[in-house]
Amino acid sequence: MKLYELSEQYEILLEMASEDPDNEQLQEYLSGIEGKIEEKVENTVKVIRSLEAQAQAIQAEEVRLQARRTAIENNAQRIKDNLENVMKRMELEKVKGELFTVSLQTNPPKVAVIDEFLIPQKYFVTPQPVPKLQKKEIIEAWKAGKDIPGIQVVQEKSLRVR
Repeated sequence: MKLYELSEQYEILLEMASEDPDNEQLQEYLSGIEGKIEEKVENTVKVIRSLEAQAQAIQAEEVRLQARRTAIENNAQRIKDNLENVMKRMELEKVKGELFTVSLQTNPPKVAVIDEFLIPQKYFVTPQPVPKLQKKEIIEAWKAGKDIPGIQVVQEKSLRVR
């Protein structure tokens, strides 16, 4: 019998008991149900505690696995950075293997700000509280051969694995 069923029965019996409180048989039955309800409540709390303990164990495992994943990702990045540095030092642009082709690919140009006060105002968006540098316009001007003071356009290479 489920807890809610016992609860319904208990309420019905309480109603009956309030109509005829001197009925001994009814009182004995009520005492028996009371014991069953206490037992059901106790067992329900045991289930709750068990589920809470499982949730805590899973949460601890999540934290452990997150730390392990981060360490593995960091190791992979260090090895990748090392491979990139070796290829740059040895001036290798591309290495073809049986399974992978590793190359140093030229990234799109990017703006490196050297001195913000030397950059002409036309390269800033000004209706904002803090003027924002329009880097795309600077790149376009650089590609057109214009020299813009206060910035340097850099084009780096990065490792690509295919």
